[in-house]
Amino acid sequence: MTPVKKSEHGPAIRRARFVVAYHGAAFHGFALSNNVETVAGRLNEVLSTITRASIEVTGAGRTDAGVHARGQIISVDLPAKTDLYAIVRSVNGMCAPHLAIRDAEWTTDDFHARHDALWRHYKYTVLNAVTPDPFLVEYAWHVREPLSLPVMRLGSEALIGAHDFTSFCRAPVIADDQPVPSMKRRVMTARWQDTGNGILEFEIRANAFCHTMVRSIVGLLVEIGQGKRPASDVRSAIVAKNRAATAFVAPPEGLCLWEVGYGDPAGPDPSTPRTDGLVARSGC
Repeated sequence: MTPVKKSEHGPAIRRARFVVAYHGAAFHGFALSNNVETVAGRLNEVLSTITRASIEVTGAGRTDAGVHARGQIISVDLPAKTDLYAIVRSVNGMCAPHLAIRDAEWTTDDFHARHDALWRHYKYTVLNAVTPDPFLVEYAWHVREPLSLPVMRLGSEALIGAHDFTSFCRAPVIADDQPVPSMKRRVMTARWQDTGNGILEFEIRANAFCHTMVRSIVGLLVEIGQGKRPASDVRSAIVAKNRAATAFVAPPEGLCLWEVGYGDPAGPDPSTPRTDGLVARSGC
């Protein structure tokens, strides 16, 4: 790929694509925010130091404070002479142990990590056991009451398809002259799995997610699994388009941005391993 210039007199640049993992508890979310440590802020700072240029990263998903990522995708413009392997070593050395670049490659000049993404895939982990597990405390929501997996699966079926998820999303802050953003999203996958030893995993894939959407869905489904609400309440909440219908939000530590897809809109089956580099997979 031929390097491009930011301006007629500026340095030649190339666009890179990173696969990034991070421990959400160390950051106040992904997006830039004043006076707090965020993933984007930390990457901007470290990359600017290494390259001696002003660097701004773009992420595929804006994870909330405390939410982890294994397959966050980043697009970033770097000086054309940058050694990507050296960048990875330097960033991982400066950001360890809570943030790491898992993979890096040069990409096309018009690649955009957020706008080009066709789907995002999240996993939420629940430890459903009487006894807590100290080794899962930072990666799972501990629910002591027994959960009915068949009923939770039944409730999940109503999520599939294109719906208005207003009931599951925190209302955005909108300027007076701006239109109200749509909360319509298309969910492709929503399923629960029992992986053994009391560990339940909820996987959900959609073209995009609004603020707290996944954690609100999990909160409602867990209430259904506890017998506090019927499975039909998922459909009722979607139809209601009212935040009060799903007021409970699951804690952030159980949630992980697992992968982001840029090829087939449906994407690969989550249970099928991939090694072609098009998406990032593996454990969180």
